[in-house]
Amino acid sequence: MATLQRLAPPAAAPSRQVTQNFGENARIGTNIVGDLQGGLTIGSIDLSEGKREISVPGAAAASPPGARLTRPRMLDATLSSDGVHFSFGHALLIGVAAYQDSGLRVADGTTANDARELARLLRDQQRAAYPATQVTELIDTAATHAAVLTALDALAAQVAQQPNATALIFFAGHGERVGRRYALLPYDVQLKAQQNLLTATEFHAAIDRIRRHARRVVVILNCCHAGGLGDRVLGTESDLLSGSAPPEDFYKPLVRGGGQVVISSSRPSQKSGARSHVNPQHSTFGAHLLDALAGDAPGGGDAIGVFELFAHLRHNVPEDAKTLINTEGRALVQEPLFYAHQLDDNLAIALRPKGKAGATLDSSLAAQIRRLVELELLEGTQLDAFSEAARAERDALLAALG
Repeated sequence: MATLQRLAPPAAAPSRQVTQNFGENARIGTNIVGDLQGGLTIGSIDLSEGKREISVPGAAAASPPGARLTRPRMLDATLSSDGVHFSFGHALLIGVAAYQDSGLRVADGTTANDARELARLLRDQQRAAYPATQVTELIDTAATHAAVLTALDALAAQVAQQPNATALIFFAGHGERVGRRYALLPYDVQLKAQQNLLTATEFHAAIDRIRRHARRVVVILNCCHAGGLGDRVLGTESDLLSGSAPPEDFYKPLVRGGGQVVISSSRPSQKSGARSHVNPQHSTFGAHLLDALAGDAPGGGDAIGVFELFAHLRHNVPEDAKTLINTEGRALVQEPLFYAHQLDDNLAIALRPKGKAGATLDSSLAAQIRRLVELELLEGTQLDAFSEAARAERDALLAALG
């Protein structure tokens, strides 16, 4: 129900305020035509700044400067509790590039840029549509060891208040094997002294606390970046780092049941490009993650699922990485990894941006994407069982989805 208030301009008759209620199907444009003086309010929309012209439907009408009128989408209850937001989405985004130890810095600040822009995208009500208060970002100096652990616990407490919650945890920065275990490196890490490491034990325990309450958990790891200069990969920027991606014993414990997924920017034996050829302000993985969630992921439904997200990453990241050449003259090989304990649901990770949402994902395309994820999961977990025929099928699917 909309309420219309018009303040009449001074005239022979005393000025008066008229209030009229319109039903949801009323066509206000057919009731108000021409130039209006004074104040005009329609619901919560204030059009009272000076002179406004409202024309009949079909006529060209000038929008007020800065006005952004949106039409709420009526979403499936599995995506939204209010029909507008991806109200079940809760995100913690960590991006570290400018380390306290300058020898660990990531070229051009791309990993910090990844997390910063991802936070902006998730909060954008025209795009991913997460409630703004449910997105937390820790960038560079804010991403200390203590702050990261506190934020993970806060996320666990937050999702405990919402039975249908989706928890998204994103880390972009360095990771490193220290002793026998792999660790993520927060801003204040002291690698030589082995202090302020975000150890596997700490990270696994934090994710376990989140898992107890969240219905869906998605962990995205964008670790171990090859430093770049122009189009060349120089390896890591510090002799302190080996440059390897998270190994299986780091990401497998993050997934213990249904509704839980890990996506890594590269496989355990690979490095991840620090700078995208497509968008040099972001890492190779980050640039395509952002593109996917901005609406480029395949499909046309109201939500972007992890299967569509991964299909986009798996097709585009390796092609982008090929533009980086190592010191031996070989192109960088970077293949995103998908891991789940059981492949069941195509978890919704965000709303598809307005204007890019169409019909439900075509059943044939959905089947192709699911099969691609199945094959990637098979290759990542049972390499011995991954035959040449399976590899050929996977490559054909990638070509078709491209």
